[in-house]
Amino acid sequence: MVCGERLVYNDSSSSHSCDYCGLEFTSTIYCPQGHFVCDSCHSTEALDFLSKMAESEKSDSPRDIVETAFRHPSFKFHGPEHHSLVPAALLIAMKNRGLTRTNGEPISADLVREGIRRGAQIPGGFCGTAGNCGACVGAGIAVALYIGSTPTKGPERKSAHIATITALEMVTDGLIRCCKRSSLYGISAATRVLRDSHSVELGPEPPQKSCENWERNRDCAKSDCVFFPDGGE
Repeated sequence: MVCGERLVYNDSSSSHSCDYCGLEFTSTIYCPQGHFVCDSCHSTEALDFLSKMAESEKSDSPRDIVETAFRHPSFKFHGPEHHSLVPAALLIAMKNRGLTRTNGEPISADLVREGIRRGAQIPGGFCGTAGNCGACVGAGIAVALYIGSTPTKGPERKSAHIATITALEMVTDGLIRCCKRSSLYGISAATRVLRDSHSVELGPEPPQKSCENWERNRDCAKSDCVFFPDGGE
């Protein structure tokens, strides 16, 4: 975001001062030129955009909502904003389909924003440092909000976990990180779990060979990725 250099992804954290807000953070991710941008400064504009989408977006397709966000200039190719995008897209789609939560309450813009808030709690680089992936957790967040899961509700907690587990099974493809690919996996997993376990229909899962963003990814896995399109080079 500052100079365009490839970031360093370390296995241990060090202290850095954010070039935008000036606050001090510890992180495993930094620029070799000494620059650093904290998660909040990295993703604030994208999260604001998602919050507006909670009110304005009319699509009832999670995949279409995700692709709209991918095209917005506030969304970097990689970044923690994707952790909020997955639950936002799923909950917006359910809201626009007129679905209600399992307790009968409507799915509101405020509930979408709660999904965005929960996703924003997951730090950048989580997929490589915590044995989990923020976009996959996003699938669990969406299901948890739909069914009202809490730490003291066993069946609901299990269902939210299954959504995350399903996404993680997809993302363990042996490839390096791609926030776009992981977001599509998160959407796919939650769509499947909501359909099979809760009779919620959100349309088809994102199809294979359908990526519209691969040319922007200088680390694209190309034909090793299930979303890489036919005819790509």
